Amino acid sequence: MSPSFHEVYWGIMVVYLRIQGAASLKDRRQVVRSLVERLRKKWNVSVTDMGPNDSWTDAGLAIGAVGSSYDSVLSRLEELRCFIERREEDSDFYIVSVKREVDRHDSFSY
Repeated sequence: MSPSFHEVYWGIMVVYLRIQGAASLKDRRQVVRSLVERLRKKWNVSVTDMGPNDSWTDAGLAIGAVGSSYDSVLSRLEELRCFIERREEDSDFYIVSVKREVDRHDSFSY
């Protein structure tokens, strides 16, 4: 018999960025690493750099969050989006696009 769990919801947000003034992959990594570390530290979410690895100016971040309700996960992703937008104002990047999805964990097969 499986244990009883509350509903679990997951959310993923993909943020595509353009890094202004990057003249090398090192410049790109510096901007992306700073943002990734801030997101992980402040929000305790999973974040990964999705590339492209050969572009100095383009970056895609995938951010994952888990919660006990649809609204809590959606709210967390919205807070993250707002945080990134505020960082955009005084950083070397701008947001090209944002995509997000939230669903219940039983919507995928085991």
